[in-house]
Amino acid sequence: MSNPLEPSDVGPAAGGDLTASDTDRDHVIALLTAAQAEGRLTAAERDQRIAAARTAETFDDLVPLTRDLVSPTGPAARPVMNYDESHGSEEADQIVAIFGGATRKHRWKVRRNTSILAMFGGVELDLTEATFEAHELTFNVFCLFGGVEVTVPPGTDVDSSVIAVFGGTEVRKLAPPDGVAPRIVVKGFCGFGGVEVRNPKDRKRS
Repeated sequence: MSNPLEPSDVGPAAGGDLTASDTDRDHVIALLTAAQAEGRLTAAERDQRIAAARTAETFDDLVPLTRDLVSPTGPAARPVMNYDESHGSEEADQIVAIFGGATRKHRWKVRRNTSILAMFGGVELDLTEATFEAHELTFNVFCLFGGVEVTVPPGTDVDSSVIAVFGGTEVRKLAPPDGVAPRIVVKGFCGFGGVEVRNPKDRKRS
């Protein structure tokens, strides 16, 4: 008896003992490859599942290979990157937190250049639902007795050259760059504070 929670619209349809075609196998292999690129599978897990997909004879052989990568009601879709380069501004965006906090999240526009000042305060930027003025963005950071946390979409290429004195700067293990998400250059100074760039917390990383 088939499981009613098996995904029915990603890779092969849940089709019991129906024979799987080469196209069905290719769909599963493409999904596994994308999942590994996003950090949801290790390379070893991907290779093991791809080997199983290539020898699969029925849909029931294929469905378990992708069950944990999709939701019961549909695909675990990647966030769509939103770019609006037609109204770009050369003037840098100013984000300031002095003895307080500043937060940008949900739907907001990230300019080509952003200046961030955090003194005895914190700045939290979430770019996962943002619109970007350009594919390459620059964050100029000055952090003193404060902190800056930037959450970037999976697939973002991050180049950090922040100078830290009695402080720290960290780029957490990110999903590999995919060429679709933006490239972000983070530079500046951090003293007695911290700068952290990471993917969303609900993404499981190996």
